[in-house]
Amino acid sequence: MTEIASLQGPGGLFQLLADETRLRIIRALLECPLTVGELTEVLDLPQSTVSRHLGVLRRGELVADRRDGTYIWYSLSEGLLHDEHLAAVVRAAVGRLAQAQADGERQAAVLEARRARTQGFFDALAGSYHNLAKPGGGAEGLAIAMAMALPPGTAIDLGAGEGDITLALARLGHRVIAVDAAPAMLRTLEARACAAGLRNVEAQGGELEALPLATGLGDLVLLSQTLHHTRRPEVALREAARVARPGGRVVVLDLLRHEQEWVRERLGDLWLGFEPAALQAWLAAAGLGDVVVETVEVPGGLPLLAGRGTKGGN
Repeated sequence: MTEIASLQGPGGLFQLLADETRLRIIRALLECPLTVGELTEVLDLPQSTVSRHLGVLRRGELVADRRDGTYIWYSLSEGLLHDEHLAAVVRAAVGRLAQAQADGERQAAVLEARRARTQGFFDALAGSYHNLAKPGGGAEGLAIAMAMALPPGTAIDLGAGEGDITLALARLGHRVIAVDAAPAMLRTLEARACAAGLRNVEAQGGELEALPLATGLGDLVLLSQTLHHTRRPEVALREAARVARPGGRVVVLDLLRHEQEWVRERLGDLWLGFEPAALQAWLAAAGLGDVVVETVEVPGGLPLLAGRGTKGGN
């Protein structure tokens, strides 16, 4: 039937899905990866209970874990996600949960609190964020150099912050749409664009995982040092690909996987960089072609990942 089912046998698989707590965990992870602490809040259960059931689901290969510094993120396994028959069985079982609505409401509150912490961090630093020590500080220059190789067009700067790259792209002749979730950051960006006399800059408030932009808009869609601030990087990349025009390019510049825990508190990072294989897979899964991911050494900073892909179509 499936790799998972063959390991457990049909009886073992249904035994895994027969427990309500395990189904509630799966329902929560259908939306996004979560930590044990977040799952504890969503399910309103003791951490020991949640951890015990996560262990069972891991052994049954329905759930996978990923260590990111001191954090451990839990997500549904690749086998479950990519097996349509198994996914349908799981979703049908989850749909019968009596506590689904209450769990969903608590999960929405947990994710909103996570989003608010990140937005509050950047709102508080608006006007001074560029003065902080950035572990991948060479990203701006690399992004601008890559943009110089492209003819002027519509560029979309996702997670634009105070607009260092936005303003540079505008000076190169691009029409630039700058998107950020922090209103104070966007106000700073708009003030800088006005002071520089740049009229080809448009600021938009919005989340990278649900962009407030039309499909097929950008000749260049850029995510520089912003993917590690997103809750679901793979969803943000799908959105980036969506807003690129056919033949347009999506460019990602972010940190290579590292162990610098201090960036969580000082720079508001959710992820400690990424592995090249993960970025490669996400770009390809977003529907991009000619995907290339390279590691770039930055003097005085942590190594960067430079990824790019081209949107298909005519």
